[in-house]
Amino acid sequence: MIALTLIIAALGMLTALWIASPLARSALEPMQRLAAFGVMAFVALAALGAYLAGGSPGLPGQPYSVTEARLAAMDPEELSPEEQEERLRAIVRREPANAEALAYLGRFLAFDGRHLEAIAMLERSLRVNENARVLTDLGQALVELNEGNVTPEAERAFAAAHARDETLPEPAFFLGVAAYEAGDRETALEYWSGIIRRLPPADPFREVISVRAADLLSRPAGGPQMLGDGEMPEDETPEQMVSRMVAGLEAGLEAYPDDVARWMVLARVRAVMENPAGARAAIAEARTRSGDDDGTGAILDALERAIQVEESEE
Repeated sequence: MIALTLIIAALGMLTALWIASPLARSALEPMQRLAAFGVMAFVALAALGAYLAGGSPGLPGQPYSVTEARLAAMDPEELSPEEQEERLRAIVRREPANAEALAYLGRFLAFDGRHLEAIAMLERSLRVNENARVLTDLGQALVELNEGNVTPEAERAFAAAHARDETLPEPAFFLGVAAYEAGDRETALEYWSGIIRRLPPADPFREVISVRAADLLSRPAGGPQMLGDGEMPEDETPEQMVSRMVAGLEAGLEAYPDDVARWMVLARVRAVMENPAGARAAIAEARTRSGDDDGTGAILDALERAIQVEESEE
C-alpha cells in the first residue's frame, strides 16, 4: 500500500510539473519562478490528499465478483434496468454458450432500442440453439431496425420460426405482411386466417390480427387487376372514379368469384359510397366463398364492425 501511495504522489507531481512548467519557463523574475514551483507543490499535495481522503488506502479493493454476486442474489424485479443488463452480461461473460442468457440479453437490448447489438446477441443464441421463439425475436428486431419494413432477412427468420412452430402468432402475421406488401393478397389471407384459426378464442392476438388483416385486405389496390383496365381520365370526378372502381371490382369478381380479398375491397368501397346493404352483401358473399372458414370469418367480422363504426360516425 505504501508503494501505491508513492505512485499516486509521483503521478500528482508529474501532473503538477506539466501544469506549472509553462509558468516557470515564461517567468522573468525570481519571485515569479518561485510562485510557479509553489503551484507545482500545491497540485501534487492536493492529488495525494484527495487519494488519502477518498481512496481508502488502508482497505483492500473490492473485486467485480462481489458486485456480480450481489446482482445475482437479488430479486430481478428489484434491479434497475442498468443492473438487469449488467446481470445478463455477467452471465454471458461467464457462460458464452448459454443460449437462454444470450436470448434474454438480446430481447432486453431490442426493447431498449439498441437493435444492432440485439440482433448480434440473438444470432449468437441461435448459433448455440436454434428455436422458433428466438428466430421470431430476431425477425422482429430486424423489422424494428428497418422502420417497420419486413426485409428479406426478417422474412427468412420468420419463415424458419413458422416452420418450427406454426402456433406462434408473430411469424405468421409478419409473413402475411410480407406477402401483402408483395401484392399477394391470397397468400397474406392464408397466413392470417391460418394463425387466427389456430389461436384460442380468448387469445388477444386473434383480435389484433383480425382487425389489422381486415384493414389491409379491404384497401383498394392501385393496379388494373383490382380496379379494371384503363387510366383515370383527367376530368373524372371523385364520384365517377369510385363508380369506375366498383365496376372494375365487379368485373374482376365475375372472372375470380372465389377471390375473398376482392369481395372485402368491394364491401369497403360500397360502404364509402353509403351503400351499407351492398357492403354487407359483399361480406356475406365472402363468407360463402371462404367455406365459412373460422379464421377468415374472424377477419370478416372485424371488417363488418369497422364498416358499422364508419356508418355511426357519419
